[in-house]
Amino acid sequence: MSQSGEPILVTERVLTRSGTDSWSQRLSTVDDRGWVAGFCSLVLTAICAAAMFAGYMRSREMVTLSVNGSEWTTRTHQRTVDAFLREVGLDLQPGDIVLPDLGTQLETDQAIVVLKALPILVEAAGEVVEWHTHSRRVGDFLHEVGLAPNPSDVVILDNKVVDLDAPLQRYEWMPDRWPLLRGLLNRPTAPSWSWLKLQRAVQLSINDAGMHTTIETVARTVGEALLAQDIVLYLGDRVQPSLGTLLTTGMHVEILRAKPVTIEVDGRLVKTRTQARSVAQLLSEAGIRLLSKDYTVPDLDAEAVEEMSIRVVRVIEAWVWETEDIPYQTISRLDDTLELDQQRTDQSGSLGVRKRRVRIVYEDGEEKKRMVAEEWIERQPTTCIVSYGSRIVVREQQTPDGPIRYWRKIRMLATSYTPATCGKEPDHPLYGITRLGWKATKGIVAVDPRVINLLAEVYVPDYGFGTAGDTGGMINGRRIDLCYDEDNLVLWRDWVDVYLLEPVPPANEIDWILPNYPTPRR
Repeated sequence: MSQSGEPILVTERVLTRSGTDSWSQRLSTVDDRGWVAGFCSLVLTAICAAAMFAGYMRSREMVTLSVNGSEWTTRTHQRTVDAFLREVGLDLQPGDIVLPDLGTQLETDQAIVVLKALPILVEAAGEVVEWHTHSRRVGDFLHEVGLAPNPSDVVILDNKVVDLDAPLQRYEWMPDRWPLLRGLLNRPTAPSWSWLKLQRAVQLSINDAGMHTTIETVARTVGEALLAQDIVLYLGDRVQPSLGTLLTTGMHVEILRAKPVTIEVDGRLVKTRTQARSVAQLLSEAGIRLLSKDYTVPDLDAEAVEEMSIRVVRVIEAWVWETEDIPYQTISRLDDTLELDQQRTDQSGSLGVRKRRVRIVYEDGEEKKRMVAEEWIERQPTTCIVSYGSRIVVREQQTPDGPIRYWRKIRMLATSYTPATCGKEPDHPLYGITRLGWKATKGIVAVDPRVINLLAEVYVPDYGFGTAGDTGGMINGRRIDLCYDEDNLVLWRDWVDVYLLEPVPPANEIDWILPNYPTPRR
């Protein structure tokens, strides 16, 4: 306790064993009555402050704020409407309506009505105008700004096509109790701009291959207008003016339709459309060239018509060399120095050679013409000359049936038959009758008269003597058919030597050169 009797702050310094100092402060109140007096003073001050705050709060005016139909009730110490609106963070824009006026003094239970105007950018006829409106519908707003849309016009609000009954956006606002926090909360102070565009429809006349149509459209270009009308354009169709041309009122559009045609060329089928008037122009458009002798069906001068089919024929000429063998002739001559049925080649034959140069015309790869341009014999054939013996020598031969004298021996294929195997029924008038009208029996042989004369006497080993008295449809050349009776048939099919017996027939009845068929198998 000091001499003045005021409490004092007493501090003590304590040294720890580790050598570090720690300080502790202890408040010692000398007089407990002074502490009680201080606490009472503090409580009294707080009560006074609370009473003053309560009185301040009770002194505020009660205000009801209505913004575009939404109401809030609050108290304020502001004295005018303008100050109150700034306090709650309501910024006014051109076109906003405030009731009562901004300078009006606030009273208890004051009602303030604010009608916020909607800011709109209006685009029409290429111009953009800023506007503030209290209209609720698109149609009302257009009437307000003096734009009367036609039935074909298009209204676009914020990039969406809308009708006239579409609502305009409503301005939503919440009161700002703490204006200083507005920037931190990133709260908008004004509504965003809406964009309304009125696209005026223009009248467009379309002539589509003779079909006339008049439309109203809001398209920007000719191509967009045709697309909106579902008018399909094909390859080769022409549009005047061009598809990218900007539309103007009263514009006339002409569509010249291309004709569908088919072209057959180089093994493929090309389907296309064309404005060409002739086949020649059509092929030029398609990039198809005719070379040399190529031609078309129909002709190049033919008129190109719808659904026409055109064939391009590719013509190629080729020159070739051809070689042909020329057969040689064989000359036979009799030689009395050679014995009968012997022969000698006096001159060998050789083939000749004929050459020619030929022009071949191909159409689409298929040969159509072959013409000989020139022809000549490069080598003549050589004739073959063969001498045949004509000297007849009569010889004797011992046989089981006794000696025989013969003038010719022929190697022949022998077969056998009986009357029953000749193909006639027993009741047939000619059954068993030979070519010479004889009765068929053993000792009669059938021959080819060009080899053995009829009535000639022959000898066949293992058969015996026979007379050429019959013929047969299958007995040709060196064939001989040996006749038997029904009860003594012996089947033959062998190659044998057949001896032609004396007498020797006259020279004019002798076949000096015998046929070479049939030929014995080896």
